[in-house]
Amino acid sequence: MLGRYCVTLLFFDATRAYSGWNVQTKHPKFKLLKTQFKETDKLTYNKVYINQYLVGFGIGFYPDGRLMYFYSRDGYALKESDVENKKWENARNIGYWRTESGKIKIEYFVCSQQGTYFREQGEIKGDTIVFYENFYHPFYKEVRERYYVLSDMSFE
Repeated sequence: MLGRYCVTLLFFDATRAYSGWNVQTKHPKFKLLKTQFKETDKLTYNKVYINQYLVGFGIGFYPDGRLMYFYSRDGYALKESDVENKKWENARNIGYWRTESGKIKIEYFVCSQQGTYFREQGEIKGDTIVFYENFYHPFYKEVRERYYVLSDMSFE
């Protein structure tokens, strides 16, 4: 009986909409939407940029400021089957992007741990996007870089 009650609470959360295994927030709280959208020719749209080190993750950009964050179903390299038939409406992780003078900001929603918004900033360098993350140590600051490289995989 207790197990049934816990499962009911898990699947009937009022803050998220469930569609099969896909979970999207019902009331989005994207801060990036408050920033004015500017078109850019530096991104390639409807193609997937794959993380250079964690090849099981990728980002796809729409020309209107939306994005989808992809991940491999088997935990290995991202495959065409992980990307095909994905649309904004059925994607697990969605978000938005904005650019300003060669810099890019992204914000996306991940449905784990009661739902989390992730925000990242970086630069567009040709067919690569570099995101920067600051780590502060007692006597110095460390900046780590993550590279997403344009692939041949396309969506929608």
